[in-house]
Amino acid sequence: MSAIWKEAVGYLLHDTCPSIQYRVRSELLSEPETNQEMKDLQQRILEDEAVRRISSVQHPDGWLGTRFHTAEVGSDNLAAEVAIRLLCEKGVSRHHPLLARALEALRGTDEAFAREFFRVGRILDSKGFGGSYLIRAVLFARAGIEAEPFVQEQIEKALEAFRAVSNVESVSEITKRSRGRPVFKSGVIWPCIYHLRLLAFTFSWRTTTNIDMITRSIRRLLSLSPFPAAYVRSGPQLVAPCGILVDDLPYRTPVLSRRDCVMWFEEVELLSRLGVVEEVLELRAQATWLAGMLCANEGRFARPVAPRHFTRWSAYTGLALEKDWRSEKRRVSDLTFRSLLILYYSGFGN
Repeated sequence: MSAIWKEAVGYLLHDTCPSIQYRVRSELLSEPETNQEMKDLQQRILEDEAVRRISSVQHPDGWLGTRFHTAEVGSDNLAAEVAIRLLCEKGVSRHHPLLARALEALRGTDEAFAREFFRVGRILDSKGFGGSYLIRAVLFARAGIEAEPFVQEQIEKALEAFRAVSNVESVSEITKRSRGRPVFKSGVIWPCIYHLRLLAFTFSWRTTTNIDMITRSIRRLLSLSPFPAAYVRSGPQLVAPCGILVDDLPYRTPVLSRRDCVMWFEEVELLSRLGVVEEVLELRAQATWLAGMLCANEGRFARPVAPRHFTRWSAYTGLALEKDWRSEKRRVSDLTFRSLLILYYSGFGN
């Protein structure tokens, strides 16, 4: 793997977008932000078309766009959550005013920041499934800020959600049918994609005890797959949790559809960042399969995917850093970069 790794890294350091080059240098090669080359790349990132578009919709108070969780139907505007995630993925420094002010605008109560997600987000937060407060904590964590009390509070809730999985033997223990749909029983909590995102980008929780618990919980989640997309009851209303971890949890790489690949890339990257891949047989198989693909293709990711799910940014989709995928080279560059992140955090790098 070492020779292929070096070839892949070398490929990504030349003729790719500045975001990929910057993140390869910072994450995979541990180069400091103070290097002149890194400073030059940071300036080029700020000139990126998508970054400039986000900058153009920043309000005087720092808020990005008009909504929090989702953009208006039929609009190309990005919600604040999506815009911040995109800035972080692009590699914009958390100290730059564009990102720093956007995060500052999220402080305060949910009435102040949740906006269109206020009612549903409050229900999910109160039920232990993670709503607007959890999403806000994830955005700060993604920017590398985890010492804030409201982030620490959500880390504890995320650990509680994963801890709840450990003793579940069957789906029927925690769900029931209501109006023809699976619904979580009263008092049950369950992890969602935001719990996973939060733990993947924070470190203060990482004790031996907690990592062992997360490992057991991931194994249990896999054993329960496919898990139904269950709802949360709030009075007469059924509310869908935010990206509940269901049957798309990655465990069958060779038969993934082109549509499912974006979910696979995000979830496997997040799981690899948790540091549990080597301890979970199914996840290690994912990394082994990916390493084998790169070795067989001169360090490149060589599999068709559905571009729309990578290039369209929303709360749950969007991973492409290159400006468009009409060029096969740009598509391969993005997918190869994501592959190296997975292998690096899985312990396969170098």
